[in-house]
Amino acid sequence: MSSSIRSENPATGATVFETDATSPAQVDAAVRRALEASHGWAATPSEERGAVLRRFADIVERDADALAELIVDEVGKLRRDADGEVEWTALSARWYADHPPQDEVVAGARVRRRPLGVVAAVTPWNVPLITPAWKWLPALMAGNAVVWKPSELATATALAAQEAFREAGLPDGVLTVVPGGPDTSVALCGHPDVAGVHFTGSTAAGRAVAALASPRFARVALEMGGVNPAIVLADADLDAAADAIVACATALSGQKCTAARRVLVEQAVEAPLVERLAERIAALRLGDPTDPSTTLAPLVSPSAARAAEAATEAAVAAGAHVAARASSTLPDGLRADAFFPATLLTGGGPWREEVFAPILAVEVVADREAAWQAANDVPYGLSAAVYTRTQAFADEAGERLETGVVAVNRRGDAVELEPPFGGVKGSGNGFPEGGAYVYSALTSLQAVYGAVD
Repeated sequence: MSSSIRSENPATGATVFETDATSPAQVDAAVRRALEASHGWAATPSEERGAVLRRFADIVERDADALAELIVDEVGKLRRDADGEVEWTALSARWYADHPPQDEVVAGARVRRRPLGVVAAVTPWNVPLITPAWKWLPALMAGNAVVWKPSELATATALAAQEAFREAGLPDGVLTVVPGGPDTSVALCGHPDVAGVHFTGSTAAGRAVAALASPRFARVALEMGGVNPAIVLADADLDAAADAIVACATALSGQKCTAARRVLVEQAVEAPLVERLAERIAALRLGDPTDPSTTLAPLVSPSAARAAEAATEAAVAAGAHVAARASSTLPDGLRADAFFPATLLTGGGPWREEVFAPILAVEVVADREAAWQAANDVPYGLSAAVYTRTQAFADEAGERLETGVVAVNRRGDAVELEPPFGGVKGSGNGFPEGGAYVYSALTSLQAVYGAVD
């Protein structure tokens, strides 16, 4: 008997989409269809594969309003953020269409990048279009077929993307969405014909995915969580730093792996920085995600809001102080139990948890050396931001911080398409996304020596 999955509007509780979860037998059938389709797709010239991606981009732009509205309905993010996600998806499709994997000539050998075959994409709800796109766009350009298990909280968005590819002329079986929950993920990641797995989600779930896929030596790329520091040195522009830190901590209501979680501030500027952070946190406005004046959207569910409140209460019990909170006043017609006001904590111990919520914890450090040590003293290593007016200090940050991304005098979540994006330690396993770097996880290398006279 099939179980069902559903997505609902976090702001109102209204059901957006409901369907049966994909059973293990249906996952097996989808993978087998993908394997059969992968041979013809791999043999398709890259120019033709790119043409499909360009048509997909055209369709995404044509349907941008409907896609953005669907994202807002399913995951509750601000409409302007949903608009940006749709725009980035179209831009990314065109970039990958123009940048297929390239062969090289090394010491007389032609080094070819060959597709893996079937790639599984397992993706979260918080960025339901562009995060998956950074998996299946390069996978398709490399000649792979993709079976995609989206979050059960964002299934309608995934099916809309699948339909856009169908309209763009992607052959049957080359991209298949398998809706479902954990059981569907297990069936997909453990399938013997899946040659590569691309995953974004929590570190605990990433370990489970790797355990399923590693025994058959499938190529596994993991993009996981982070407890990301924002380091404010004594010479920083405090207003600019506060603007960037609060924006990074509260974007998508703090529900992103690159969100700022900790502020490590040199003692000399603690008081003026906390004052600036508190002003900005208190000015945030909870409300309807479709209202342009709203600056803080709901969390994805009431259970997420309860977890955020519990984490705050635990921090206070351990000695932290609530230095500021956004107003909890809401307009009529919204579901109050899914909203959580952004919160600034001071005076507690090291913040080591990844809580998917707009909670920002300030920790005082004596000097730069203490800042680098505190930043690295967590089991994660995704992103870090450093605020300083001294180039030598910025250079030192790049050398000392154990993270995949270092942002200097900018938001720690402000990543671009072409550079590598991924973390170390509990945040990633060495296969980054971004630009052409992602092809290392989507292709195998073959060295061809010699030539026919």
